[in-house]
Amino acid sequence: MRMQDLVELATSEPPPLRHDADQILASGRRFRRRRRAATGAAAVVVLGVIAAAVAVPALGRQEDPVQLPPAASGPVPATAEPFTFTFGGYRVGKLRVEKPIDVSTAYQLASVYADGLTTNDRAVDPNQPATPKAADLYAYLTVYRAGAYDPSKLAGAQQVTVDGRPGLEVNDQEHGWAARRTLAWQYNTDAWAVINASSDDAAFPSAKDLRDLAAGLRGSAPSVAKVPVTLSYVPAGYQLSEVAMHAMPGLNGIASARDGDYAGLLFSNPGLPTTGLSEPYGGADGDDPPGSFQIFVVPAANSNQPATPGLSCGTGFCNRWVDGVNIQVSSGGRLTDTEMKKILDGVRLGDVKDDRTWTDVTAATPDGGRPLTAADETTAVDEMTATHRIRWVAVVGSHTTGSGATSGAFEAGWAVSARGSPSSAK
Repeated sequence: MRMQDLVELATSEPPPLRHDADQILASGRRFRRRRRAATGAAAVVVLGVIAAAVAVPALGRQEDPVQLPPAASGPVPATAEPFTFTFGGYRVGKLRVEKPIDVSTAYQLASVYADGLTTNDRAVDPNQPATPKAADLYAYLTVYRAGAYDPSKLAGAQQVTVDGRPGLEVNDQEHGWAARRTLAWQYNTDAWAVINASSDDAAFPSAKDLRDLAAGLRGSAPSVAKVPVTLSYVPAGYQLSEVAMHAMPGLNGIASARDGDYAGLLFSNPGLPTTGLSEPYGGADGDDPPGSFQIFVVPAANSNQPATPGLSCGTGFCNRWVDGVNIQVSSGGRLTDTEMKKILDGVRLGDVKDDRTWTDVTAATPDGGRPLTAADETTAVDEMTATHRIRWVAVVGSHTTGSGATSGAFEAGWAVSARGSPSSAK
């Protein structure tokens, strides 16, 4: 059942905000968090089923594994290789940090859950019976790289100590929450982490609960973010700024962390700032960062767009549908339809169900996500001509769509060995 009595689903206009049904029916009783993927003219992927019943509590279910910090692990490193996760999930008392799902050029993001509180970060089947309403929690952890976070921008903060290191704490009751707490602390030299927690329960999590949770943060084996797609084309000047596994980029991904999305990539021109930050890119509202476009890879059921063969475009976005998966480029008008279609034509989709087979994002994007200039493109053409080591390969297992986009197992392209390695064409 599509909740069209609550929200009119559009196919060429900006999609509805991704709020749960209680928020919509309450007509703005308060601002909890924005569950949406874009603003302005970009109509991007949103949930097809809106929470019409009470969300299932985030914790206390047997299928949720309890993760503890490794006993012998050290502090989170202040710097790491690009788009690399450096900490894991862990639990302290009734609070749990999930493993991070988003990594940018400046930070990593992870959801925070609490026993007995409900986090509305996934759709609820309206056909399922309602469960008793629990108090709500919206919380997340941001671990910034060295020099990325500016603690002087945290207004009204009180100085605290976290695990022997300096910290800052803010407590308020804005936007209708019983308690909103922000805890920032220096987890390593010149490197800060921040927990934001908004709760219906004024006493839980308490300021001490958050300090205890912060003290449990430990490093883990570095792991490069992986995605179920590879890209052969990104417009000149754009570079990868953020990537999310099983989510959308940024705080939109945190707000819908358990919706079952596959991946999201954010590119920007110029690159987004990596110093002086006070919050993740796009801010608390999840706005599009300046000069950016995003690629979303989500199940068809999570989209408010009807599946259509080939490539189709609306205002500021283009879609490609492959085997029940919606791949969308959303630019809010910053890219032409021709450019967005060219990006989609160059996307190859892997096995979205098995992230063990996914590709390191640094290998899935041209030149590891660094900006590709017009000079790079000219050089590549010259090398292709000079080496005479170009071969045409085509594996025909299905068919092409009417627009020229590939479908199923059909892939064809130039495989270039000029630089000692084959291209993504197989």
